[in-house]
Amino acid sequence: MRLQWALQITTGTSMRREGADILVKERPQLLLFCGAVGLIGNLAPLATFVLATVVAQHDIVSDTISDLARGPHKWIMDGGFYMHAAGLLALAIASAHTHLGRTGWSAGLICLALLALVVVLLGLWDELQPDAENSFDMTVHTKLTFLLGPLYLAGPILMARGAATVHRGYGAAFLAASALWIVFAIAFKLSPTAYDGIVEKTAVAATMFWTSPLAFIFLARGYSRRHRIT
Repeated sequence: MRLQWALQITTGTSMRREGADILVKERPQLLLFCGAVGLIGNLAPLATFVLATVVAQHDIVSDTISDLARGPHKWIMDGGFYMHAAGLLALAIASAHTHLGRTGWSAGLICLALLALVVVLLGLWDELQPDAENSFDMTVHTKLTFLLGPLYLAGPILMARGAATVHRGYGAAFLAASALWIVFAIAFKLSPTAYDGIVEKTAVAATMFWTSPLAFIFLARGYSRRHRIT
């Protein structure tokens, strides 16, 4: 009995020490880097739309993102795609490094990683060449856009509870991002071509109620950890 009691005490102390080591090993530099890349990458779409309006005479109201992905100025949208993907991937890495939840948080960071992959693929197939094997003449680009809907819907919802442990305002912002995204994404599919472009861009902007607060969480946490270590 004495031996068993001694082992329990030793094991408990060891587990507490291991938990403390895990906290110490959280790297503030990584959080700051990923938070900064995540924030810049997720502001990139807005910068892309402004640049396209000036350089490519892109009509922000009627022209869609796919319209910008064609023609001599497609490099603008390609750059936006790749910067946005980098931001999403950085947020996924930081979310895995600083795990603020349980299964929902894990599933949410997987959504971020999958979104990064889909956005890169959208950039690769932005030529919008039709798929000859498809009787409905649906492009690869169009097929990929259908993956954005469920990922941008589920990601914020899955991570909202974990974000709320930092501040409940973050959780509310995540849920708002999901609700606004699905409303404007559906509205985009139903909008006439005269103004479907602005509806689509509003849907993209709505996702920033998820990604931008997430970036701020990691920036604030990295800053706090760095100064605490110092």
